[in-house]
Amino acid sequence: MSVFLLKSILAIALLITGLSAALAMLISMGRAEKKANPATLRKVHRVAGYLFALLLLVLAVLGTKIFVSSGDALSHRAVLHAFLALFLLFIFLLKIVLVRFYKSFVRIVPGLGMAVLVLFLVVFSVSAGYFLLRTALTADLMSAAPNTPLLQGDVNKGSDLFARHCASCHYADREDKKLGPGLKGLFQKNKLPLSGRAVTEENVRRQMLRPFRSMPSFGSLTQQEIADLVGYLKTL
Repeated sequence: MSVFLLKSILAIALLITGLSAALAMLISMGRAEKKANPATLRKVHRVAGYLFALLLLVLAVLGTKIFVSSGDALSHRAVLHAFLALFLLFIFLLKIVLVRFYKSFVRIVPGLGMAVLVLFLVVFSVSAGYFLLRTALTADLMSAAPNTPLLQGDVNKGSDLFARHCASCHYADREDKKLGPGLKGLFQKNKLPLSGRAVTEENVRRQMLRPFRSMPSFGSLTQQEIADLVGYLKTL
């Protein structure tokens, strides 16, 4: 299982626990008629809060690992995700500190809790939500135009595309695994990593458009850009 898929699964679990904690708080504090036992609601909120904190810690560790290994190759979306995630983490820690040590500020804690939930929904949307949606909706562009002749790629443009779209997960100068397998000597191999398909231009293009497992799709690239990227991969 890839780090991206693991993060997405944990993010969904975090979303469920966060919504559970928020709903318990809203019912307990925001409704005039109390149809549920307040003690039960507080217990649900507390347990969900502990689970939220644990999952958030695990995701923070995984996110830091990705951030450090990516170096300067992070996309704008990844930078935004990291910034919002840090903001979320700091507000959540502030909420815990106020509840534990500064009881006189407890009146603002519910507001901080709602801020944590809203921030997490935004972070989820630009990370796990984006990853899952793009994976689910990726069209098989290669099968849609099976007789389209293969375009000739520009190696220099392909190098730039690799730096923007691939370098955060793959090494170009070695076979060691980063987040995905190293791609040095890719076209000298018999089989593609993970999928096991034969190493051909057509299969490499197909795997970019319809990725294997958790690799993100490159369906937003034009056919010429994909040809440029393949042309660069052939030089590694």
